[in-house]
Amino acid sequence: MKDFELLPGEEIIKETGGDCWQTPETFRSQIPGKYLFTNQRIIFAGNGVIEKLRVRFEIPYSEIQAVTPYRVVFFSMGILIRLKNGDNYRLSLRKRDQYIAMIRNYMEGTA
Repeated sequence: MKDFELLPGEEIIKETGGDCWQTPETFRSQIPGKYLFTNQRIIFAGNGVIEKLRVRFEIPYSEIQAVTPYRVVFFSMGILIRLKNGDNYRLSLRKRDQYIAMIRNYMEGTA
């Protein structure tokens, strides 16, 4: 993934494709893209052709209050992330249980 520089001491843990269904700035809609999980944050870059689908965001683990599973339509692939400031992100990833465990692990490490 381009356009993101690693922070000092930051390491890439996992890169995968997935969808974003909600950010604080967007209405709920499916935006395909790539996720980059590091030891400090989650980074998403939408890969849409039009500007509306080129959503980009990063979520530091230290700002996450809660991570819970949810259903995306009929599929058990959703991850709801609630930040300490009240913002919500809805991610959609295959093998979500692995990602939820990884996110929670890094949240505990930054608390």
